[in-house]
Amino acid sequence: MSNIFSQIKVKGVNFSNRIVMAPMVHFGYKNKNGIMEEKLLNTYLNYADKGIGLIISQALIVANKKEIVGDVSNWAGIYSNEHIKYLRKISDTYHKYGTKFIAQLNTLNFKFLEKNSNNINELSKDNLMYLRDCFIKSAKFCQEAGLDGIELHGAHEYFFNMLSSKISNKRKDNYGGNLIERLNLVKEIIEGIKNFSKDNFIISYRMGWTENINTDIETAKALEKIGVDILHVSSGIPENRKIKLPDGFEYNDFIYTGIQVKKNVNIPVIIVNDIRTLSRGNKLIEDGDCDFVAYGRPFLSDSNFVLHSLK
Repeated sequence: MSNIFSQIKVKGVNFSNRIVMAPMVHFGYKNKNGIMEEKLLNTYLNYADKGIGLIISQALIVANKKEIVGDVSNWAGIYSNEHIKYLRKISDTYHKYGTKFIAQLNTLNFKFLEKNSNNINELSKDNLMYLRDCFIKSAKFCQEAGLDGIELHGAHEYFFNMLSSKISNKRKDNYGGNLIERLNLVKEIIEGIKNFSKDNFIISYRMGWTENINTDIETAKALEKIGVDILHVSSGIPENRKIKLPDGFEYNDFIYTGIQVKKNVNIPVIIVNDIRTLSRGNKLIEDGDCDFVAYGRPFLSDSNFVLHSLK
């Protein structure tokens, strides 16, 4: 029986355990022209020897064309080869201690229902292709920096979630329509990444829940089919979705959604949100409800969360 400290192999990548530090943007920490400045960089480096199997970076910006994505100068990014150096420093340090590292990729100015957010239905096809190519190029920079993969941010009402959801996507071209058509851009990006990536480079997708569990499962299956290696299940569109949980269920609706996804796909699933303790996460692994458990707040409050939990 697997547990939270069991090793796991995904494609050509061996993970020392199933503990994930979830992506968290460190608002207020400075970045200059897409490069993490010392305080933020050192914050990441501090997690290298903390017994974490996988660390997913905060969302890194993939594009800097101001008329499409706004001013990204204060955001950490991976849209230029000048950004490879700081990511390589993190990656090399993590690998010394057996921790794997993937970068979450996103673009600014696209969030469903947010004031002043761009509408993906009004985005021209040329600009959509520009963003597609930026995601592919950023993934290539990540591989050159020695990372173990990337994660496309398709949750929390952001860009990919806006495209994949029938609630937000009303496009009339081949990037709108049924679910498969709404995932066409993701499919093209994954194909582009696989054209250059090797077996030791993972493509994760942080998927957001949909209007109901059945569509969640349908979306997860479609993402698996187009080549996603890991699914990371979180909230999406609609932002709030209450479902009736089984009597005695110890976790929340985020976790319940992830468990249902896990039952219906053949690729590893990361579950996240309010897991709080290693023992609660370990139970999810032992019961076969997921393959990885991700923590956010516990690592913010204590970088030695894993080691102190063991004691």
